[in-house]
Amino acid sequence: MIYWLYKALALLPLPIKYGLASVGAFLLQRVFRYRTKVVYKNLQNAFPERDEAWRGDVATRFYRQFTDVTMEILHASRMPLSEFKQRVTVEGLDELNRVTENRVKSVIVLTIHLGNWEWMMHAANAHGNLAIDPVYKRLRNEGADRFAYEVRSRFGGEPILMEKVARNVLKNRRRFRLLVLLADQSPGGRDNVYWTNWLNQATGFFLGPATIAKLTDFPVMFARCQRKNRGHYHLSLIPIVETPGQLTEEQIIEAYIRAAEQTIQGEPESYLWSNRRWKHQSPQTE
Repeated sequence: MIYWLYKALALLPLPIKYGLASVGAFLLQRVFRYRTKVVYKNLQNAFPERDEAWRGDVATRFYRQFTDVTMEILHASRMPLSEFKQRVTVEGLDELNRVTENRVKSVIVLTIHLGNWEWMMHAANAHGNLAIDPVYKRLRNEGADRFAYEVRSRFGGEPILMEKVARNVLKNRRRFRLLVLLADQSPGGRDNVYWTNWLNQATGFFLGPATIAKLTDFPVMFARCQRKNRGHYHLSLIPIVETPGQLTEEQIIEAYIRAAEQTIQGEPESYLWSNRRWKHQSPQTE
């Protein structure tokens, strides 16, 4: 049912989707109060130095961005590469070519839930003719998971389940590609977790991406997707670790963590504050 609802909504023109998004933002925040306690608590913890008026304004803009991105992701199922190229500007392709020795070896691209993380993958492909394989966690709803897989696998992408990524990397080690991971998700109950202070609170990060980088010595880049205006973004591909084999896993993930923190502080309304990111506490505080 969800799958076919998404397919039907995807057929609507983008301006109508944005109209629905505007209504949806008001309803989610003011009427249904979708995760408002989570949003406000996350903002309060992340920005304790800011006053309530500022956090309230960021929360309102977050809901507008959240519903816009939801509709844009639906629209991504029918957008041609030319439209991704038009709507998302990209910088850093020269740096990507440099750190991969002109696309001889693969690169690990770490990013966060900010801006439009789905559009940016296809935009990078459109601008640079890149093979992009996103790593993902299976969604709870089967229909939503099926739809997301179809969107991500357009234009030759091969989405990889998180639990299968290690085997996939070893199997395709000699093939050039961008291995893209949203590395800001809660690590859950995993053992391989690194704890640090992030956004003014103890936060755990799964070390898996750093482990892969160290074992393969693939360079690591950070993907920053900034919102320019409605329906338009700018993607920056930034090298953060060029020789991971010479660093510890903790040093590798720290480079990502600081890049992610700086990006969120620069554009807080575009981050996914409704995510229950801090539901697990550090073992030292339990």
